[in-house]
Amino acid sequence: MPDNSGLVSKAFVTATPAAAELYQRYGALVLRRARALLGEEQAARDATHDVFVKVLSTLDSFRHEASPVTWLYRATTNHCLNVLRDQSRRGRVVPLLRADPEPTEVTLDEKLSLTTVLARVPDELREIAVYYYLDQMSHDEIAKLTGLSRRTIGNRLVEFHTAAKLAAVDVKEAAR
Repeated sequence: MPDNSGLVSKAFVTATPAAAELYQRYGALVLRRARALLGEEQAARDATHDVFVKVLSTLDSFRHEASPVTWLYRATTNHCLNVLRDQSRRGRVVPLLRADPEPTEVTLDEKLSLTTVLARVPDELREIAVYYYLDQMSHDEIAKLTGLSRRTIGNRLVEFHTAAKLAAVDVKEAAR
């Protein structure tokens, strides 16, 4: 993959044309990521828009030691996890994957979906769990992406398991 870090600087300086190029190059990547995390096309499109608005307004925070792909990937992940958390707070849990497009009664298994559990665990655990379970990244890859040590990644995954079990118990009790 070519080095595109100059594109971010160019987008910051010239705002419009380079921003359009940044979107053209990476828009599909951001949309795929948002779709994978949110599970709904319109929510993913909204998230893509929101991520680019935020990224373009904070271009000065781009650290040139990271690639634009890594930066956008992380921004998209964090934004989508915030969307899921906010939906959970409002009582709207979006099923991660729904085989039947017709609205049906939500089963206990669906309530225990990864989306529900992710919405109930702390942010620092949620991000690592998404990278590990959904993206199937290794501990080393997650450590490199997040800037944390490999040992911290392992510890947070153990914490995630504990938090996920507690969240599952809470959901089961609420369903009674």
